[in-house]
Amino acid sequence: MNAATLDREELFDLVRRERFARDQRLFDVMRDCFHDDAYVRTTWYDGHGGEAYVEATKAWMARTGNSKHWVFPAYARVRGDRATVESPAKIFNRTMVEGVEVDFHAYCRFFSRAVRVDGRWKLMSFEVLLERDELRPVYAGEALPVDAGRLAGFRPSYRFLTWIQSTRGVTVSQDLLGDDRPAELDAFHQGETAWLTGTGHSGP
Repeated sequence: MNAATLDREELFDLVRRERFARDQRLFDVMRDCFHDDAYVRTTWYDGHGGEAYVEATKAWMARTGNSKHWVFPAYARVRGDRATVESPAKIFNRTMVEGVEVDFHAYCRFFSRAVRVDGRWKLMSFEVLLERDELRPVYAGEALPVDAGRLAGFRPSYRFLTWIQSTRGVTVSQDLLGDDRPAELDAFHQGETAWLTGTGHSGP
């Protein structure tokens, strides 16, 4: 196996392992996947520090239950000790809202920077690029307790996700990255390419 293929497989294993560890509450394993200075942005979290994110995840899961993730790493780019990985993904959760049991699915891509530290790849960032979502009652025919007028004001790439989080007391930014705003997504990818090649700033 050549070096490029080995890097790709190690990176794909890293992003799969991080989400699996999160879902199974293997928080020590999850923590080991992140660089100390990692930046993470999701619908409920925006901050720096791998340890801080893991601790926040523990508290979040204790309060909201355990959503699950399927991750399909697809595209890795490596330049020396820097890399980016983009992975189609699905977030799914069964929850109770206003007395109605619902299934919620969000289709997205997880995007991460990674850096090689002492021979091991670590996640330097984790962001969600949102595509679309769906919500349905567990028992067919039961009415969903949603206000169609309110939903119409949310972004189409994560409309139900915004609503679900609002029932948990979370106000979701309507400025997250999503396929419904392709110009912003293009600018994001250009910035990540600049970071990867060392021609741009080291943010976010």
